[in-house]
Amino acid sequence: MRRTCLKLCQQTQNSIQTKRNKMAICKILFFLLALCVWCGKCEVFYKRVGDEVSMKCGVDSNSDIDWKFNGESIFSITGKSGTRRKGSSHIAFKASASGDTLKVPRLETRDSGNYFCKQSGKHYTVRVVSAFVKPGPVLLQSSNAELHCDITGDPNTEVQWLRPPNGEEYKEKKQVIQLKSVTSKEAGQWTCLVKKDLKLIVALTVVGLQTTAVNASKGDNIELPCSLPQSVSQRVVGGRWKADHLPKVSFPTLTNTAGEGLHWNGNGLSKVNFTTGQLSTNFDVTLKNVQSSDDGTFVCTVEFDGGVSLSVETTLRVVDKPSGVKGSNNRKGKPPAVMESLTKEVYGLKLWIWIAVGASSVALIVLIVVIGVVQRRNKRMKKRVRTLRSMRQPLTDKDYCQCDRAEKEVEFGEQARPLPVPRQHRNPRTRTAGPNHTN
Repeated sequence: MRRTCLKLCQQTQNSIQTKRNKMAICKILFFLLALCVWCGKCEVFYKRVGDEVSMKCGVDSNSDIDWKFNGESIFSITGKSGTRRKGSSHIAFKASASGDTLKVPRLETRDSGNYFCKQSGKHYTVRVVSAFVKPGPVLLQSSNAELHCDITGDPNTEVQWLRPPNGEEYKEKKQVIQLKSVTSKEAGQWTCLVKKDLKLIVALTVVGLQTTAVNASKGDNIELPCSLPQSVSQRVVGGRWKADHLPKVSFPTLTNTAGEGLHWNGNGLSKVNFTTGQLSTNFDVTLKNVQSSDDGTFVCTVEFDGGVSLSVETTLRVVDKPSGVKGSNNRKGKPPAVMESLTKEVYGLKLWIWIAVGASSVALIVLIVVIGVVQRRNKRMKKRVRTLRSMRQPLTDKDYCQCDRAEKEVEFGEQARPLPVPRQHRNPRTRTAGPNHTN
């Protein structure tokens, strides 16, 4: 009994000692971690692609500084002279230094790694995060997708995904999540949170084939609509039209080849017209000379890479033509060839966008020319007015003070009354004879 009690006491003491040792080890580890963080030697930066990161060496600005990236030299700076020598690392071509601070702009995924300042011994870890969707941001209904929030150099770190539309937390916390058979519920902005301080947004669009019901009169040429609202990430590999109630009517098939691209393929089709050029998102066909027997459902199917295919149904209703109305060639305002050519992509943009940009540029050039001509004309008019004004004779002193005014008045003005002639100068013949007059 006594031996049993001694054994129990000894085991209790051993367990207590073990717990004390574990506590001591935990305290030491915590102290070292705190010291490491305080010294700045364990700093980790999470940055998105395109961001800038700044790191301090922690030495005097007049000291020599050597920066390295994953063991390769970025550059060395001589403190006194300020001489800088570039190293062999690709970071050297875009990095800059201000004092003891290293700045790396326009971060790329290959910039992830360890940065080291030799003089202070400080280590920095930079993780560049990129977020994207595979196979692309525009997806087809019922297709599969992968959402990526890749932390370069650290694939095991957990991230938090927030799903649309209300930012609810997604159950999986992996950097890559799988979405199966996507629908409009998955469409919207997905947010990836890294360490709760870095936020990256991925926009996801889910589209499907579009069509509308069609009404036509007998004898019309009617267009059966089938299109995608925009280009999708998946490549179109094939497709077709089908009408079960018209077994004798042949439709063209979609074919995608290296030389001709995506196009309709069909020969000897007497009932159906189609666009002969390259296709993008519009898969309409035209049914010629419709009759009551053509009334029914038509199915458009488009096949994509990965085995995904979409189908859409449109209904054709054929009615009798009103009396006195002649048949029309096509019920739509624009022919399919024109619409297809306008929606064709050229260097990543639709053709109608290029046409609009060209027309706007021409209008702008014409406006600039007109403004230049008007300004030049106004300058000529002003110059002419100044010339005419300069040709006028300025007023002189003679115009203001006319000293010969009396002479001019006598010469040109009203004649002055003559002075009386003396008596002795008068004409004797005109004198009247007096009483003492003798011959």
